[in-house]
Amino acid sequence: MLQVIYTILYSLGFALLSPAFVYKMWKRGKYRENFFQRFGRYAPELHRQLNGKTALRIWIQAVSVGEMNLALLLVAALRKRFPNNQLIVTTTTSTGYAFGRERLPADVVLLYFPQDFPWSVRHAYNLIQPDCIVLMESEVWPNHIWEGARRNVPIFMVNARMSPRSARRQRYGQWLFRHIFDKITLVGAQSQEDAENFRRFGAPQVEMTGNLKYDASLSSTGAAPVNVRQVLNDLGVTGTRPIFVAGSTWPGEEEIIFAALTELRQKVPDLFLVLVPRHVERTPEIVELAKRQNIKLALRKSGEPVTNPDCLLVNTTGELKWFYEVATVIFVGKSLVGEGGQNIVEAAASGHPVVFGPNMQNFKAIAAEFVAAGAGVQVADRSEFVHALRDLLHDEKLRVKVAGAAKLVIARNVGATDRTIELIAAALR
Repeated sequence: MLQVIYTILYSLGFALLSPAFVYKMWKRGKYRENFFQRFGRYAPELHRQLNGKTALRIWIQAVSVGEMNLALLLVAALRKRFPNNQLIVTTTTSTGYAFGRERLPADVVLLYFPQDFPWSVRHAYNLIQPDCIVLMESEVWPNHIWEGARRNVPIFMVNARMSPRSARRQRYGQWLFRHIFDKITLVGAQSQEDAENFRRFGAPQVEMTGNLKYDASLSSTGAAPVNVRQVLNDLGVTGTRPIFVAGSTWPGEEEIIFAALTELRQKVPDLFLVLVPRHVERTPEIVELAKRQNIKLALRKSGEPVTNPDCLLVNTTGELKWFYEVATVIFVGKSLVGEGGQNIVEAAASGHPVVFGPNMQNFKAIAAEFVAAGAGVQVADRSEFVHALRDLLHDEKLRVKVAGAAKLVIARNVGATDRTIELIAAALR
């Protein structure tokens, strides 16, 4: 009965929200490719490829680019620990799919994750025939988990997080979530607070493994897709100019960043901005905003030539990490405006000081540790934002001090991948 009620509610929600989702997919592009995989419909060649099962299969679900980047770590570790097993990776977004196709080994099968209808999930299970399932971070899909439990497939939730906000919301649905989390074989939580939240909702085995993002920050997922220094040189931005990189920015933050750039350039006239929005489909609105604020903008891709631009707008996917490498100072977005924050570990691993706003709910433990160690600068508002950037740009010793503290924080937190793999191996034994 519980599954019937959930499926009815999910179907109603899907029907109401699908126009918005379709519009978003259309804006991001490439949504047509393998679209029906999202509903458990697969091409005949996939059936032929996967029907002849000759090895144990591990199914990893990584919702988008960030989780896919972490999945690359797990794929490498699992292939080393279980060399004869077959790996299938699924993702939810078209950007995650494009990233996975570019970076995953050729023998790893990449698919879209099915919508959480019983029939879609059942078709996916019939095709993949998993022997265990690895869910990244916070992928809680009831029909998916119930189907796995019905088939006695071990389900592992790794790098799991449950923010205080999510925990508060889920208390209203305890009648549902307790019947989901008790089906999960093992939860590897990012922090002690996350672990306690999962235990509170009935997960039978919860271990605090740490955050895979620390390991990912020190790993290489392949050669740089772009020569960033050459891109900047082509714009007339030489290696001596200070560079302010604003990564994963959110609607409302670009206006603050452009205003900060104008103010900062009064004292640092050769300061150059590299702006990397969280969603590249927002490029047109950012271009219009730059025009209104008299910011000369060059586009990373498909833009008109611009002489002596003030800013490079990176309207591509998967290049942010490499632009961090050339920064003088970094801002990590969705933290001044919006809620949740973005990954500051990858930015700090570049060896340059990181500034972020007050809204770091999804990275609460990481942000707190960085601030306590003097490894990052958290600001409360746009005024503090400008002051923090000005201080870092003018004081090289301060930049070295903050970056050095971040290096120590990262070094003492690595190892989550090995701990996670050991727990999975023990559970499978």
